Amino acid sequence: MRELRKELSSTEDGLRQEIKAVEESLRKEIKAVEEGLRKEIKAVEEDLRKEIKAVEEGLRKEIKAVEEGLRKEIKAVEEGLRKEIKAVEEGLRKEIKTVEEGLRKEIKTVEESLRKEMITFESSLRQEINSLRQEIKGFFWATVGIALAALAVSISVAIKIWQ
Repeated sequence: MRELRKELSSTEDGLRQEIKAVEESLRKEIKAVEEGLRKEIKAVEEDLRKEIKAVEEGLRKEIKAVEEGLRKEIKAVEEGLRKEIKAVEEGLRKEIKTVEEGLRKEIKTVEESLRKEMITFESSLRQEINSLRQEIKGFFWATVGIALAALAVSISVAIKIWQ
């Protein structure tokens, strides 16, 4: 049994050494794999950083191109609106001028009409004034005639009384 124990002990020692050797071998392998993975991660990280940088540069260029395009579009729209504003302004100025000319003609027509009406009214008033003058002259001469007649009667009565 001792032999078995020795054998078992030696087998156990051999197995322990083998386990240690396998463990060391696996640790080395793990270390090598870990180092390889770290290198691979670094390489992937560098590649991704380069890719991100390239994408970022591309996006910045695209942003600049879009910005330039939008600025050109804004400028074109602005120019179009300025032309439209000018056209509307010119149209409104022409419309104002047309309305102004129409109103001036209407004012002249009204003024001429009022002048004619005033002349007619003045003429009518002058005729009325002349008519009143004639009536007043008639009353005056009638009054003078009555006064003369009364004076003549008074003189005649006075003469008759004196005689």
